[in-house]
Amino acid sequence: MIATHIELILIITGAATATMLSQFFAPLPVLRLIYGEAPTDGVSVALARHWGLLIFCVGALLIYAAFYPPVRAPILVFAVIEKIGLGVCVLGTSLRKQGIAAVLAAGDLLMAAVYVFYLRGL
Repeated sequence: MIATHIELILIITGAATATMLSQFFAPLPVLRLIYGEAPTDGVSVALARHWGLLIFCVGALLIYAAFYPPVRAPILVFAVIEKIGLGVCVLGTSLRKQGIAAVLAAGDLLMAAVYVFYLRGL
């Protein structure tokens, strides 16, 4: 069933992931919204911008994979690693107490599970 709809799944989840480009342009408001606070030092803000750009790139790659099946598997493996990493970093720490962060982490873990099921042929 997943394979039948994988293109649409990748477009939707890729677009959702790509929305983190907003963190590149407005890191302080986005971090405050998601985590309840935002850093004030220059290094943390720069890292937050970079993180937003990297997550956007994962989303763009997922959308690309929807249209180019030969690159789909490696992109999905990359996305699974990134999404599980975020899920563990949020849900495995005190950040899980931040409602929006916990919802985003759970969503990423759900996306990772769907990608793994697709890769496994389920």
